[in-house]
Amino acid sequence: MVNWEVTYRVTTPMFAGGATPESNAELRPTSIKGLLRFWFRAAALPQLESWQAVQKAESELFGSTEGQAGFYLAVVNRQGLNQERIEQNWHRWPGIVYLGYGVIDHRGRVLRPFIKHGGTFTLRLLLKERVKPEYRALLSSALKAFGLFGALGARGRKGFGSLSLESLRIDGEETCKLPRNSGELRDQMRELLAEIDLDRGSAFMPEYTAFSPLMKVFIVRTGRDPLQLLDETGRELLRYRSYGHKGRNMDIHTLPWGEGAEQNFAGDHDLILDFIRERLQKPQAHTRRVVFGLPHNYFFLSAGQKADIEAENHKRRASPLFIHIHALATGEYAAVLSLLPAVFLPEGKRIKISAGERDVLVDCRVNYKDIEDFFTRPAFQSKVVVWP
Repeated sequence: MVNWEVTYRVTTPMFAGGATPESNAELRPTSIKGLLRFWFRAAALPQLESWQAVQKAESELFGSTEGQAGFYLAVVNRQGLNQERIEQNWHRWPGIVYLGYGVIDHRGRVLRPFIKHGGTFTLRLLLKERVKPEYRALLSSALKAFGLFGALGARGRKGFGSLSLESLRIDGEETCKLPRNSGELRDQMRELLAEIDLDRGSAFMPEYTAFSPLMKVFIVRTGRDPLQLLDETGRELLRYRSYGHKGRNMDIHTLPWGEGAEQNFAGDHDLILDFIRERLQKPQAHTRRVVFGLPHNYFFLSAGQKADIEAENHKRRASPLFIHIHALATGEYAAVLSLLPAVFLPEGKRIKISAGERDVLVDCRVNYKDIEDFFTRPAFQSKVVVWP
């Protein structure tokens, strides 16, 4: 058997858990293997070019009802993975509160135990001799992608539970290590994308979330504090997306820290408010911000009503925008933004807008430019381009 060891550093709070995540945070091999499957599918598509070929390779490596997996996986050398209880309050981090919706309430109270950032763990993989060399290469790419773009636990696409690839050793020989600066991080990412033949990949929209020539990747900021870096990224996303809140004694809509809202998606606000107040009986289009993922909900204090937007016959469509905080060997951290566009919903499926007893179905027509424009904000003017 071939012995692989991959070490990852946890760079942001990780809301990972088992059967009872509300009372206990833990690192589980089954969860890790599930996410490795995700990144395997993402990295394998440019080379194998079809979902059917990816499925065949995935079954050979990860196992299926027809056969065992091509490798054994164990989590070893856990260091500094301390569990934090839910007494914490992060109200001073409004960007983190925004990104952590579901595990953090609107007042900043943490709702679940989590694994504190800063610790490390190592995955030990024993590959069976029968695994084809080309499948071993695909698995290696997945392990790298997991630690260059990925995360573990709830709100992983929003930057929580970010993992940084510290080391990859194959039969004792180290092939990867922590980058020293954003330039080296960019180079590592580009090497991975070259490794999976992204240049020769199809320019057609992938049918599932995967690497493709249509993707966008930027290193947008660096800093010494990973929490502050995550908070700054969350604030910038809130500035871009939010309509703001108008207090009783205020003339303008503001963000949680008092800054005036930009209202870049004012049309979304107006469309849903008109629908709630029945000034609009049947919207002809969904809100633009649907592209950031579903469900997408609204609540209007002025009307005392809410509206829900979700996919027809689907409760959830995960965001194609990935936020990742990566550690650097100098003690700094880098914020990485990635857009992995794909077919948003299965063909023929529509978007459902609901308010009270009223439901309306509209065609799904998302525009990924609404995410791409986020990357062009002045706060990211010094960004490092990874792809394209």
